[in-house]
Amino acid sequence: MTCYLTTDDAFRDADPCHQAPHGQCIADRREPIGEAAFLHGLLHCASVGAVLDAIRVRLGEFLTATSICWQVGDERYAVGTAGPSDHATVLPLSLDGQSFGELVVHARLPVDEGEAAVLVDFSDDSRSDTMSEMLATVVHPLRTLRRLEHALVAAEHDALTGLRNRRAFDVALHELHARLARYDGQASLLILDMARFKTINDTYGHDVGDRALARVAEGLGRCLRETDSAYRLGGDEFVMILPETPYHGARRLAARLIDWLRAHPMHEAFGERIGLQANVGLAQWRRGETRDAWFRRADQALYGNVVGRSGRPNGLGRPRLDRLG
Repeated sequence: MTCYLTTDDAFRDADPCHQAPHGQCIADRREPIGEAAFLHGLLHCASVGAVLDAIRVRLGEFLTATSICWQVGDERYAVGTAGPSDHATVLPLSLDGQSFGELVVHARLPVDEGEAAVLVDFSDDSRSDTMSEMLATVVHPLRTLRRLEHALVAAEHDALTGLRNRRAFDVALHELHARLARYDGQASLLILDMARFKTINDTYGHDVGDRALARVAEGLGRCLRETDSAYRLGGDEFVMILPETPYHGARRLAARLIDWLRAHPMHEAFGERIGLQANVGLAQWRRGETRDAWFRRADQALYGNVVGRSGRPNGLGRPRLDRLG
């Protein structure tokens, strides 16, 4: 079966299927491509809408005025224009043995020399087989898309805490620094590590240590604003990117986080209370500063706090945080 795809913007308004709701998988009859290229195109679709648009092109081989909807709970994705529908079918869709919605296909009856003819009769086994074959070619790349999405999430997230990891932090810091360098603005970095984390591990075991790290991540989620982002760099070290935040705003946030940790200790199996404390280092971005130099200042502020207090948590009581010069 031959399929047709193009990315020529000139034809975007010529057909309803040119406008996919959440992606760009543009259909046109001017550029025929083979089955392998069709599947390859699906693998590069970035959305459900784009995949549905591609299915619509396939069904266009024997349907006229086709509309496709994917219904999942209260969410509905639609491609094409339904218009008066003379024929429709609902096909349950499943992925890896789990139902993930329904594919609803609408077809209008074409008029050929004054007579209406149904191009698709879903009671016909041969037509049903054809539909199954077409859906099979779509489910495979859709499964691949989902696995790729899961792989991307796993690659950028820490499995223990659910926070994003060092790799994601490097990307986010690069993007923020590029904006600051171009447009100027204010932003701060806040680096945090747990006080006496090694003692917790040695005394109570690594399982309790892992729970302590997860508790810190919970505190970050409770204290940060929607515009802020938190990352686990590794071990017991965390970093927060605080856009549009001067030094004193970052300091207030750090104090709020430390207070939250103090107010939410962990409890061991025998009822023993395990208090959580942290050291922090802050640095506000300076105009003309590289992102590496910015991060180093925050890291040095953290180190200065730990060494300056003999390893005890600074608690922001008498901090030696990095101030603006």
